Amino acid sequence: MRKLTSLAAKGAAITLFASTAIAVTGVANAQAAPLGARIATTAKGQIGAGPCGLNKKGSYWGRGTSQTGSCGPNHTEAHAWCADFVGWVWWKSGVGGRMNKLNNLASSFADYGKMHSTPKVGDAILYNQHTATIDDDHVAIVVAVTGSEITVVGGNQGNPGSVSSHTWKSYKVGTKVNGTQTISGYVTPVAG
Repeated sequence: MRKLTSLAAKGAAITLFASTAIAVTGVANAQAAPLGARIATTAKGQIGAGPCGLNKKGSYWGRGTSQTGSCGPNHTEAHAWCADFVGWVWWKSGVGGRMNKLNNLASSFADYGKMHSTPKVGDAILYNQHTATIDDDHVAIVVAVTGSEITVVGGNQGNPGSVSSHTWKSYKVGTKVNGTQTISGYVTPVAG
């Protein structure tokens, strides 16, 4: 009888250990998912805004970055502000990591983290990075991935430059998505 009790206790301990491991893994995955969702919600909530934010009451720039802000005199743009917008959205959504690497340039997102080729919601999408013939670098935020199609929201897009959304038929690196922009890669934010 004692051996049976001992075996039962060991079985219960193994079951408890396995359940705990699954629960801990589940918690880690659950914590990662909401960051991307928060980023997407924050970005989509700004659609239609100009460089001074919704109702011209602010400026986009991520705290803890070297960004200088998107809003200039008389509610005009201070400079090309796509990077300011993405930095601000990440900051508002609780992104941490190497935020001090971000500045007013889209290319600074490649300094924040390693570029990769498979987008996730909340990632920064970089265009025309390290292209000798095109000076027009750009960055936006991935807000949806459906099959091979992605939807992005970015600041200083369109004419006149505002926060707007675009859906691209392919997320593959090297895809030309409009007349001047080619997808260079994606950078994943880190929870703060």
